Amino acid sequence: MDKNNNSFTSDQPDLFQQVGGMTPTHLSDNAPDLDIRLELLAGIKEALRQAARHGLGRERIIDRMNLCLPDESQITKRQFDGWTAKSSEDRPFPAEMLPPLIWALRGVLTPLEVITKALGLHVIDEQEALAKQLGETILTKTQIAQQERFLRNKLGG
Repeated sequence: MDKNNNSFTSDQPDLFQQVGGMTPTHLSDNAPDLDIRLELLAGIKEALRQAARHGLGRERIIDRMNLCLPDESQITKRQFDGWTAKSSEDRPFPAEMLPPLIWALRGVLTPLEVITKALGLHVIDEQEALAKQLGETILTKTQIAQQERFLRNKLGG
C-alpha cells in the first residue's frame, strides 16, 4: 500500500502469489468436490434401513432424537420424512440434526462415514480405537526394550 493515500500500488505482489504461487482460480481448481447431498441422503436412508432391521422404526428414532433436543427444536415425523424423502433436494437433512440422529440410531455411523469419506478421513469405533492404542503401546514397549538392551550393551552387560 502507498503510505500517502492507503491505496494498492501496481508493484505490490499479489498475496496469493506469495503463498505458493496460487491465485484464487487455482484454489478453486484444487478444491475437492464436497457436494455430498445425494450421498448423505443415501447414507441416512441406509442407516434407517439398518435400524429398521433391528426393530427401530422411524417413530422411535424421532422420539429418541427429541430426547436429545431442547423443546423448541423438537422435530415431527412430517419434518423428518421431508428431510429423508426422494424429493428432499430443496430441504436437505440439517447438519445440526446429525448427532441426534446418529445417537438415536444407536451408533449406526453411515451418515457420518459419508461425510468423513468425502474429506478423505475414516471413522473408527471404540473397539478400533482401543486396538490402535494397544498397538501403539506395544510399539512403545518394544522401542523401550530395544533402547534398554542398547544401553546395557554400551555399559558392558
